[in-house]
Amino acid sequence: MMMLELSKRDKKFIAAGTVFLVLFSLVWFVYLPAVDKRAMLEKKVISKAADIERMQILEMTRRQYAKSFDLEKEALEKRGSKFTLFSFLDALSSKSLVKKNIAYMKPFSQDMENSDYRLSRVTVKLQQIYLKGLVDFLVRIETSPHGVSVMSLSLTKSGDKGQFLDAVIETQILALKAEKENEDRS
Repeated sequence: MMMLELSKRDKKFIAAGTVFLVLFSLVWFVYLPAVDKRAMLEKKVISKAADIERMQILEMTRRQYAKSFDLEKEALEKRGSKFTLFSFLDALSSKSLVKKNIAYMKPFSQDMENSDYRLSRVTVKLQQIYLKGLVDFLVRIETSPHGVSVMSLSLTKSGDKGQFLDAVIETQILALKAEKENEDRS
């Protein structure tokens, strides 16, 4: 009855207000939550894509380590039980013509905990050496089939005019503990 008493203008105003409230409710309670949900899902997709990318990088790194380990294992098998890093470097220094420049060679071995391996290191100090001889020595070390690695290299200029170099090279190999026992028996 109340509706009948309202003027046409009031009826239109009430209808427009009702339409506005319905549209506002649809936007507020349906559309905006859907947009928020979509934005949240997009963020999740981006996050998962980044996670997948990180996983692929980690898998690639794992494969590189596995390949490196296989190469190290292969080098262990190739070098035999009589191999020592010290004598190997001594022989290489003769071939590279840097033996006369050796100030000292310091060997060091350390057993790795919970492992069948030990780490053998030799620090070599070369004095007043030409760059060409040093490079030749380093190339022979790194390209040897015995799995010897240069862990650090420190260079300083020497000589009256700085034409020479002094070098401290730290090399290392991974060896089986059984190989160490064979060395000790010899």
